[in-house]
Amino acid sequence: MNASQVAGEEAPQSGHSVKVVLVGDGGCGKTSLMMVFAKGAFPESYSPTVFERYNATLQMKGKPVHLQIWDTAGQDDYDRLRPLFYPDANVLLLCFDVTNPNSFDNVSNRWYPEVTHFCKGVPIIVVGCKIDLRKDKVLVNNLRKKRLEPVTYHRVGRKLGNLWILPHCARCVAHGGLGGCQQSGRGSTWKQNPECSRRL
Repeated sequence: MNASQVAGEEAPQSGHSVKVVLVGDGGCGKTSLMMVFAKGAFPESYSPTVFERYNATLQMKGKPVHLQIWDTAGQDDYDRLRPLFYPDANVLLLCFDVTNPNSFDNVSNRWYPEVTHFCKGVPIIVVGCKIDLRKDKVLVNNLRKKRLEPVTYHRVGRKLGNLWILPHCARCVAHGGLGGCQQSGRGSTWKQNPECSRRL
């Protein structure tokens, strides 16, 4: 799958259009995921998102697929506004920070109930962000002091069962798109990128 991305412009009218909505806690990595995929560049600093949209055009089997990627705010202050961006969504990405177990717990406790209420029947993919930080010794030691650990791929699978699971690290997205990482769900497995598999 080859991708040519155009950020911040209207998606072309020809070809198939897909609306993708990113949902998850503030600071979990949604914006970085979107920026790397749409622009090919990792943001240098964290700036809380209110709501942003980027467009990307992918070539699939020789035909253009236009993605409208919506990045939503995860902060409580925006709970009333966020549902305005759900209509006509074709796929939902529920994002969490693998270095923040609370962020993962919120996938099932907060985000899954919200999106299934507003987007009945829309496919859901769970995305574990920041997997490149799982081996950060300072971060891991700080978690251990709180009797916590980074969220593992196996823990996600046990808890979420039949939802799609996609670990994400910015390096893989920048070099090969989302398809470069391992994806697994009930009934499917994608080829595993060795760079990602070392981090799982």
